[in-house]
Amino acid sequence: MYLSDMAGVLERRWYLILAGALITAAAANPAVHTQDRYLATEVLMIQPPVNEYQPNPVTGLYPSIAVTAAAVANRLNTADSQEMFRAKGVTGTYKFEPRNTGTRQEPRYVIGSMSITNIGTDEQGALRSLAILHSTYEQEIKELQDAYRVKRGLRITVAQLVPPSSTLLTHSPLRSLIGVGLLGTLGTCAVAFWTDTVLGRRRRPAASAAATANSPNWTDQVVRSAPQL
Repeated sequence: MYLSDMAGVLERRWYLILAGALITAAAANPAVHTQDRYLATEVLMIQPPVNEYQPNPVTGLYPSIAVTAAAVANRLNTADSQEMFRAKGVTGTYKFEPRNTGTRQEPRYVIGSMSITNIGTDEQGALRSLAILHSTYEQEIKELQDAYRVKRGLRITVAQLVPPSSTLLTHSPLRSLIGVGLLGTLGTCAVAFWTDTVLGRRRRPAASAAATANSPNWTDQVVRSAPQL
């Protein structure tokens, strides 16, 4: 398809171009006026108990502890847990994510470190939500060990590896406007070309039948006579 053909399609389907422009303009307004968001983060570490053989708990980390921490995190990321956190006052979106101590090619979840993030429109609200997430995670670890009746001297504990902090997520209205404009333009052109192709295919059989009927060589279908008895 040449540029002249493409221009002809867009000219024929001007009403689709107009509708696409209106929809793009409506979508660009909220994208440009996006409210500022804050990312609150904290990193916890699940560590084994301190004993006389291992006074430094960091030297006694095992993959099983990391697996336990990840299992609790997966449960707190479910939809049921989200409703529970909403009831506790957590706002925005949150996520519990085990930290990888290896590489992307060879992941090693050996150290039971857990990253907790919360994204909210209010900085103090994001930090308060982060505190609720921290306390709930620590309570889940405790209840899990209570269920298995783990002795107090053998229990794993939750320590703070990186203190809570918040960061303003940057937002560029110009980039948002350009992105919405490009998506709207591509989507509108694709719909216009598809519509023109579909309608063109439907018109071809009708035009072909009309041309055949008007042909000088056209003859009516021969009607067979009834067989003689």
